[in-house]
Amino acid sequence: MKRFVSLVLSALCVFGVAVFAPTDIEASAASGYEPGDIAAVYIETDNTVNPDYYVGCTIRIVDKEGGEYAELYDSAASIKIRGNSTSSGAKKPYNFKFSSKTNVFGMGKAKKWCLLANCYEKTLIRNEMVFDFARQTVLRYTPDSVFVDVYFNGVLSGNYILCEAVEDGSSRVDINTDANEFLLERDVRTDEGTYYLNTPYYGIRFGLNAPETPTSGQIEWLNGFLYDAEMALHYRDFNSIDDYFDIPSMVDFYIILEYFKQVDVSVGSTRFYIKDGKIYGGPVWDFDLTMGNCLSSYYQAYNNVGGSGKSCEGIYCAVDWYSKLLDVPEFLSRVKERYLELQNIILNLYADTLSGTNYIDSTIAENSASFRRNYSEAGWKIGVTYSELERIPENTYEGNVEYLRTWLRERNDWLLGHWGITSRAYPSPSASSGLTVSGGFIYGLDANRIPSEVSAMFGSNAVITCGKYVGTGSTVSVGGADYAFVVIGDVNGNGSIDAGDYIMTKRAFVGTYSLTPVMLEAADCDGSGSISAADYLMIKRHFLGSYNLYN
Repeated sequence: MKRFVSLVLSALCVFGVAVFAPTDIEASAASGYEPGDIAAVYIETDNTVNPDYYVGCTIRIVDKEGGEYAELYDSAASIKIRGNSTSSGAKKPYNFKFSSKTNVFGMGKAKKWCLLANCYEKTLIRNEMVFDFARQTVLRYTPDSVFVDVYFNGVLSGNYILCEAVEDGSSRVDINTDANEFLLERDVRTDEGTYYLNTPYYGIRFGLNAPETPTSGQIEWLNGFLYDAEMALHYRDFNSIDDYFDIPSMVDFYIILEYFKQVDVSVGSTRFYIKDGKIYGGPVWDFDLTMGNCLSSYYQAYNNVGGSGKSCEGIYCAVDWYSKLLDVPEFLSRVKERYLELQNIILNLYADTLSGTNYIDSTIAENSASFRRNYSEAGWKIGVTYSELERIPENTYEGNVEYLRTWLRERNDWLLGHWGITSRAYPSPSASSGLTVSGGFIYGLDANRIPSEVSAMFGSNAVITCGKYVGTGSTVSVGGADYAFVVIGDVNGNGSIDAGDYIMTKRAFVGTYSLTPVMLEAADCDGSGSISAADYLMIKRHFLGSYNLYN
């Protein structure tokens, strides 16, 4: 990982690209707009854009250079400023509508789309991270999304996330509002003409995202259904709860809320939908002020003011329905088991693993040019707060990235400890083994070690997956994530050091072969953090017998 961190931080000065799969879309005639290193949205309007109503505009969307998608153009589109707290930010977020349903980058046909500004979030990746994470769980209808550059009347506004709006529809939240199916949003502070209700027993206030204008019959059915569901919660009967709540989605949704520590969980942006007679968790939304990115003087409980002072600690999202669900032993047990199952994904958010480069570094590398333009050409300031709600940021982009990485790691550690599953998540080699665990890798193992030898270095619950020898890329798990061994010099992963390792390292040095993160670690024989001629020469001398890599 040490080599990849330095590469990615330097990649902030390099252009990155995004990749999309092909699909049939509505295309305009070629406009002459040149595609760049990232997709771009061009907005033109003579109207004053405001948060109260849509005004006319022209929308043009151009894929990146070499992208799969034809250009989109709509001269009869409309736009407004979106959001609650984010709408007051200097860098405005937007909702826009095409004049007819349009498929953008294969995300499905719809009129309404969102441009998230991430004005209060200096790394620019928190919202997209949660979207990507949610797509790997059982949660359905997570908004599809992609990073874009946005130009407003010819001027670069910066990097945005272009994403689906959370609304009902066949390509969005696929519910049938004519058959007593609903999209609910927790909302305690707004009154925008939406229908609001307080749940019959616990008095939890929701706004109806769909249907927007329910009939009296729908309201009557919904109140009766919610009363029965809350009665099941009240009596803590898991079988009855299972009749009204979809347990897998409620578990995964809670884990996302709690791990990323959704700051507004009991205020807004937290949604549930009712489909086929059950309540489902999600879709996820609005995570820019999460993961420790909120001001301690405003969010005192969130930041454990008066306690540890560390926002990565504490249970915060056991509220509303979840305060009842987590009192049910069967539900809490499923949360713990599922959290353990998700460790491979969680660990790879902030650390390189056998799955590949960690999410933070790979996302920054892919979009680094656009992120850099956001702060250089568009003029947004990394060390400046644009809201009284956001955490006072670090003065450098790299500093804000490392704050996020550290927060994610410490949050995971704290939750594993709180739920008493640490021993089932982290492999702990014996002190006498000389092995160390860092990120998703285990260091210190030399070549030609057989599985039984290595297994004895861990507890009885450890499962080692390897070939004849335990080599680079072999894994050990005690029930959670798979931790990969790094055997210095064993680049090809066969557990011994031979000519193949020499050739692969030399080819990587001259740029004709690409190594995975764990292979890079094994090839870095001199510990310099990069591949050099010294590394492959050390490997060659080792297998020829004139040098010992492990002395």
